[in-house]
Amino acid sequence: MLKRSVKSRAQYGECRRNLDHAKDECEVLTVLVLAADHRAGDLIPQIEAVPGVYVISQTDDSFLALARARALLPDVLIIDLSARFAGDAATVIDKARQLEPPSHILVHSGDAVVGTVSPAGAVGPGAAGSPPGLAHALARLAGDVAPPL
Repeated sequence: MLKRSVKSRAQYGECRRNLDHAKDECEVLTVLVLAADHRAGDLIPQIEAVPGVYVISQTDDSFLALARARALLPDVLIIDLSARFAGDAATVIDKARQLEPPSHILVHSGDAVVGTVSPAGAVGPGAAGSPPGLAHALARLAGDVAPPL
């Protein structure tokens, strides 16, 4: 479980610069969002409302998202199907699965998480029997809620 001492981007930056803080106090679940700009405006506030979750980058271009993922090493890559894809969405998801180190991948459409890929490579549908939204999926990854039975 992650510590929740960081509440905003400014606090995260300050925490990272202040070497007096223990490493754990700055830990957050980092997220890179691949979504059309009009969707990102709705998604990012939902994502950052989850305690301990921080959006480190957003783009609507899949090529740029993969390049940023290689450089920024996010814990979670959210791929919203509204984005512009170089090729098709399946090809981009497959390339995202090959990132090193691997990230959790959440595939999002409408208001639901429609697919997941764990860092170990396990592919699955969105969590059956649990709320389908991003906030719930991210809270589960951050350790705030128990996974569905």
